[in-house]
Order: sequence, then structure tokens, then C-alpha cells
Amino acid sequence: MAVSTTTALDSSEARTATVVGSLERAVRELSSLTQGAAELGPGARGHLLSALDRAVSTLTALRGQVLVAERSAGTWRGRGDPTFASWRARTSRAGARPVLAQLRQADTAALLPRLGAAAREGAVTADHMEALARVVSDAAAPVQDALAQPEVQEELLAVASRVDAGTFGRAAARIAARLDPRGLERSHQAQRAARYLHVTDAADGTRVSGLLDRMAGHRLRLALEAVSPRPAADDERTSEQRRADALDVLAEAVLADPRTAGGAAVRPHVSFHMSESTWAAIRAERRARAAEDARSAGPDGADGGVDSDAGNGAAASAPPVEPVTLDDGTPVPPSEVARALCDCEFTRMVIDADGVPLDIGRARRTYTGAHRRAVVARDRGCGWAGCDAQARWCEVHHIRWWDRDDGPTSVENGVLLCTFHHHEVHRLDLAIRRVGPAATDGRMTYSFTSAAAPPGVGRTPSAAAPPGGRRTPSAAPPPSSPSPPGSTPSTRPPLAGALPTASPPDVSEASGTVPPWRS
Repeated sequence: MAVSTTTALDSSEARTATVVGSLERAVRELSSLTQGAAELGPGARGHLLSALDRAVSTLTALRGQVLVAERSAGTWRGRGDPTFASWRARTSRAGARPVLAQLRQADTAALLPRLGAAAREGAVTADHMEALARVVSDAAAPVQDALAQPEVQEELLAVASRVDAGTFGRAAARIAARLDPRGLERSHQAQRAARYLHVTDAADGTRVSGLLDRMAGHRLRLALEAVSPRPAADDERTSEQRRADALDVLAEAVLADPRTAGGAAVRPHVSFHMSESTWAAIRAERRARAAEDARSAGPDGADGGVDSDAGNGAAASAPPVEPVTLDDGTPVPPSEVARALCDCEFTRMVIDADGVPLDIGRARRTYTGAHRRAVVARDRGCGWAGCDAQARWCEVHHIRWWDRDDGPTSVENGVLLCTFHHHEVHRLDLAIRRVGPAATDGRMTYSFTSAAAPPGVGRTPSAAAPPGGRRTPSAAPPPSSPSPPGSTPSTRPPLAGALPTASPPDVSEASGTVPPWRS
């Protein structure tokens, strides 16, 4: 008996060695072939890609069979690993997460043999099996048994043959929910119980991390997409930066909504605190910068040869003042102060030496609902060329700045800008000129230049990459001659980094109820 067992083991070892050797030779041949893939014809490359895809799916499924057999045999035990997954992660050097995915697919193929056979034949991809495995592993035992029924497996196979892996995973989840509606609710409640959100202030900013249930996550995704229109041609923010900006827009919208409950008699808002000396210093610093920019630009708009840092001299000679702060004393960046001052409620408060308020002046609302509706009716969306931000997500900016230029709060002096481009206008100290309706669609067009540059001359900010992800050119070349008043700007797309002058595309939903942004 022992002799026959040894002979069988020797035979299986020999066969395994032969098959593994053949596989290694095939891999070497494939490696040699793919090194010259650029020299293959389109038909040959396509055939090779299809064969490789089938081979990957087949080998993944076959590996799963071996993993299940090894786990059942228990020969991995006694090597210091607490679980089979730990042993596999260590010996394969793949790590815990990929190993768990391998075992999940292997168990799913064993539970649903028709799907497993299709995967071994290469008819179902490894990505499809992983999408299915996630659904199966989360399902209760009765649902797993129901999924294993022949008719359900045939339904899954039919769907897998028609759609991509992501769609297949959603279809499998729908089938599982159909089989066990209560299980879907249990899963949802488990996700709800595990939800959390951390908002932590750190030295480099505020960190946001958390876990939401699928429905809350879906609503958040839709909300972020609703305030993240198709980016303009000059918008070089990453998708992560766009989502972060969208979250800020949502927060501002909630704070601006009068229905939001608050402890004060007026709607809640973000409060900036500044002293009289800080307010005076802000205005003085802006005037000094504007004067320095004008001297730097020269009489004809050319560079006057003044060092770009020279404008800091006035600020350096002025006595230091307390920064603008939030309620908790957190300093507020100047660009945020400028944007808030552009469209906010401004309240004067007299405080004695002990910090006790003596007199609170009347809040001055910059752009009322009537003002805003008139600006929306005219502009219908963000005034920055190529920006698709809808009017309800835009803020009203003073063309002649309220703090820098003593600009009035009037419809004539207002322009709609989305949050991102409103930031850019204040960060770059841009001046805006209304050019007039475009000849094509009747939309209002605007030109953006340096606040100190003469009309028709492009801005000349620093070449350093600005916050927010957009590159800034070292200089925008001036036109050969200034445009005459009332002329129509070029409708060609702006060069990379250049300021737009063309009309933005049409934006719908320009009228209706609009949250009073910082009004």
C-alpha cells in the first residue's frame, strides 16, 4: 500500500513538473513576442491582446482552485502563520488585500460552479468574478444558496457576457436584493452603524475623512457633481481639487440658506473679525500694490523693470496689525477676506478697551435678492469665458471692488463668478471690464486684466504656479493696439493660461430661486 501511494505521488510530481515547465516555456515565448509588439500588425496585436485577456482570466481561476485545495489540505500550517490568508500573503509577497480578493474569487467560483467553469474557460473575466465575489461574500447564507441555483447562475452568465465588470457587479447586487430584500436592508443598516466623519484641523489645513453608507455616498456624489460643471479650458485643477472646491461650495450654500437653523436672529454665516486698524491696513496695502503695479507696468503697459517684490516695501514699512480671524481666532488668508468683502454683510461694532461691545452698527447688505436676480438675468452664469457654472452656484462680484475701488453695490457694477474664478479674480487682483453682448448668442462678455494695466493690456502676474492647480503665464503679450471702446473681443479659445475674453457657453436655469450668496 505504501509503495503504490509513493508511486502515485511520484507520478503527480512528475506531471506537475512537466506542465509547469511547459507553462514557463510559453511565458518566455510570449515575453519574446511582446517585446516586438510595436512591429506586429494591428490584427496580430488585437489577436494577442484577446488571447492574453483570456489567459489571465483562466490562470486566475485555476490559481483559485489550487488555493482552495491548499487551504483544505492544511499543509500550510505549522509555519508560524495564524491564518491561510496570512500564509499566502507572506509566501506570495502580494499583501493581505490582494490575497483576500484571490480567496474571495476562489470561494465564489466554488460556490457557483457554472460561473467558475466559464472563468476557467476565459469566457468570464477576472474583473467580472471579483465584482460578483464582492456581492456573494456580503450576502447571507440563504442568499448564497439562492445564487447557486442553476437558473440564477444562467442569468448571471447572460449578464456577464453583455456588460462590463462594474455594470455586472451592480446587476448581481440587484439580483441578490431581489432574492433577499431584508438582507439589503440589513446591509444598509450595518453600513449606517459603521458610518463616521472626521474633520480635523491640522497645521497644513483641515483634513476630512470618513465612511458613509452607499446611499449617503451617492447623494454626496450627486451634490458634488451638481456644483462641479464641466471645467473651463483654462481650469487645470485636478479632480481631487475640484471635489474639494465643490464641498466648500456646498458648505457655503447651506450657510447662506435662511432656512438653516442658527442661534442668532439672522441666518448663520461665516464671521470674519477685524479691527479698525486691520481694515485700514488692508485698504492701504491694496492701494500701495495697485500703485506699484502701475509703476511696474510703465506708461504704455510695458514692464518698467521694477522688481516684482518691490511692492512689498510699503507693507514691510507699515506697522504690523492683527490679521482677520474666524470666531475661534484662526487667521483668514487675504484672498478669502477679499472675496468675502466683495459680497457680504458688513457690521460695525464698537468695543471698549476691555473688549466689551458698546455699539453695533446696522448690517449693510451688499447685493440684495433683487440686485442678484437682475445680475443673474443679465449674465446667466459665471462670467469667466468657457466656465459652465450655473447661476445658482455663482457669487456676485463687484467689478469695481467694494474695498479696493470703493465700488458701488449696483447691478451695473456686478458680475456673476463661480467660487473658483471668484477666488482667482481676488488672488490675482484682476480688473474686469464688461465688453457687451456677444454677436453669436447674446451672452454678456467680460475681459479680465491686471488691475494696474491700461485698457487692452494683458495681466503680468508672477510665473509661479498658483494655488488651485492652474498655471499662470509670466506675461500675457499685449495686443498690437488697444481695442477701441465697444469693439467685440476675439472669440478664439484663449491660449493656455491666458485670461479669457470670449463669451462663455450658454448656461441654463438662469432664473428662479437662487440662494443669496454672501448677501
